[in-house]
Amino acid sequence: MTIKSTTRRAVLVAGAAAAALSATRAGFAQSQGYPNKTVRILVGFAPGGIVDTLGRLLADRLQRQMGQPFVVENRPGAGANLATGLVARAKGNPYTLLLGSSGPLAVSPTTEADLGYDPLVDLIPITIMAKTPLVMVVPANSPYQDLQGLMQGMKKATQEVLYPTPGVGSPQLLAQEAFRQRVGFPAAPVHYNGSAPAVTAVVVGEFPFTIENPLLVLGQIKAGKLRALAVTSKQRAPLLPDVPTMSEAGLEGFEAGGWYGLVAPAGIPPEIVNQLHAETVTALKEPEFARRIADMASPNVTSTPEEFKAFIASETQKWRSVLLAAKQKPR
Repeated sequence: MTIKSTTRRAVLVAGAAAAALSATRAGFAQSQGYPNKTVRILVGFAPGGIVDTLGRLLADRLQRQMGQPFVVENRPGAGANLATGLVARAKGNPYTLLLGSSGPLAVSPTTEADLGYDPLVDLIPITIMAKTPLVMVVPANSPYQDLQGLMQGMKKATQEVLYPTPGVGSPQLLAQEAFRQRVGFPAAPVHYNGSAPAVTAVVVGEFPFTIENPLLVLGQIKAGKLRALAVTSKQRAPLLPDVPTMSEAGLEGFEAGGWYGLVAPAGIPPEIVNQLHAETVTALKEPEFARRIADMASPNVTSTPEEFKAFIASETQKWRSVLLAAKQKPR
């Protein structure tokens, strides 16, 4: 090897090391002063829903705790994939965050052919914030008094059973398709534009059952228009303490529902990840914040960034299996 080539290699190595050191110093400097300007929290839905409400509650608390403005920016579209994609493409930018949800983070990677982002690669999970259980309900005049009776009745179906959903890709649809697969009966969804008309259709007896958000059926349950058979969470729902879980009612291990959490673009400094995690967990423990989440039938939960990433991976695999099996079901 010549002296010239050795010198050239040394220069290249030194240059690479200097660049790495510069990037490290820049990241450290950025994390030391974070935040020093407005932080956006993107929400992929219109104002008023649970994701928007969680985002605004969190933004208010983080602004108080961290001393800089945190503002919610609603970017609805494509089932929240639009907002999720915007954050995924903001690599290394800790001033653009996302209040993420189960659909774009764990379902869309299977349902969308060209999503444009990989949640497990292009995003850094910070912490889960809340999980929303669902509840299986039947009309008040239904012959099915419990989950076992409903499952036995469905197994006897000779024709395709129809059930209502609030839309394609919704947790309600996924839960009902998973239920159909576990029990083993022919069924197909009827999609409505939202939960309200879907619930009304069950109340008037157009469908034998549905699985819905407890908040959206609680009034009809209390009024005696719907009968609750089971909730889809591991533990009983605080709003429906007398209603058994699916496991307790006879469908062991069945769990479904929506979930929500804070995520950031990939490439932000680890110090900022840890800072955002600590501040978000502190906000979630604030009594009024916890009460507001509980009022939405979504008891708050927290996780480490690593736990949240593992959870997204497991949910992605779980619903991918359900969706692929749905495509292959006999007609």
